[in-house]
Amino acid sequence: MVGCDAAQNQAWGQRLRMMGCTPVRFDSSADFLRAVTHGSQFGLLLVVLKDEGAWPVITSMCKALRLPIFLVANALQRDLLIDVLATAGSEPSGATIDFAVLPVDDFEVELRVREALRRNETLLHPQTVSANFGDYQFLGSRKVVVHKGEDIRLKPREFELALLLFRNAGRLLERDWLLASLWMDSRIERKSRVLDCCVANIRRKLSLHKESEFVLHSVYGRGYELRHLPLASADAAELGDLSESTDIVNRSGFPDTSNEPAWMEENALARA
Repeated sequence: MVGCDAAQNQAWGQRLRMMGCTPVRFDSSADFLRAVTHGSQFGLLLVVLKDEGAWPVITSMCKALRLPIFLVANALQRDLLIDVLATAGSEPSGATIDFAVLPVDDFEVELRVREALRRNETLLHPQTVSANFGDYQFLGSRKVVVHKGEDIRLKPREFELALLLFRNAGRLLERDWLLASLWMDSRIERKSRVLDCCVANIRRKLSLHKESEFVLHSVYGRGYELRHLPLASADAAELGDLSESTDIVNRSGFPDTSNEPAWMEENALARA
C-alpha cells in the first residue's frame, strides 16, 4: 500500500487482512521501489497516486515482476488515467492495471484486489496446492476435486464456487456476493440463471445431496449454503437441523482469502 492516508490505511488495511493478505504500508513510491530493489516480494501494489513523476518507474518495475497494480486517483488526474489505460492495453504481457477514482470504500477495494489477484493467478490459482474438506480434496493446479478416489474435473468458475462453498460450510452465501465475486468481469444481472446453473453442476458432479456428507441447499431469494452432515449423524438429521459442525477443513494449501461471512454479518447488523 503506497501513499494511503491514515484513514485509508486503517479501513483498507483491515479489509485486506480479513481477506488473508498481509498489507505493508509505504509513505512514498520511493520507499516501495527501494524495498522491491532490496528483494522484498509482494502479491499486488495498491497505490494512491500522489507523485505522478514516479509512475513510469513504478509501472516498469511492476511489469518486470508481473506485479498487478490497483491505482486509486482523484478526479483531477483523469488525463493520467487515460495514459494508464492506454499503456495497460498496449502491453498485455505485463502486469495488469486496474483503477478507481476517489472516493473508494473498503468494500470496493476488496473486490478490485480480489479480482486482480485472481487474474494474476498469484493467490486463488497457485501452481501446486491442495485442501481437504472431509472426503473431498481440492487440487488447484488441475481444477480437480478428488472424491472417494475419483477425479472430478470442474470448470474454472465451478471450481472457485465449490471452493468458496466448502470453505464456508455452514454459512449462507448471498447470491449477490457470489455473482460480484466470480463474475466481476461480466455484466451479470441478479436474476440471471448463470449462478444457478453453476450450482446445479457442482451439486451433480460432487454428489452434494442428502445422502452425502455435504449437502448443498438453495435458500430461496437469498443464496446457497453448504451444510456438513457427519455420516454418523445422518439418521439424526432427519429429526431436525444439526448444529454447526466442528472444523473439518485442512486449509494448509489454499490461502484463506475469504471474508464473506464477516462483511455479510456487518451488513445484516447495519440493516437491523
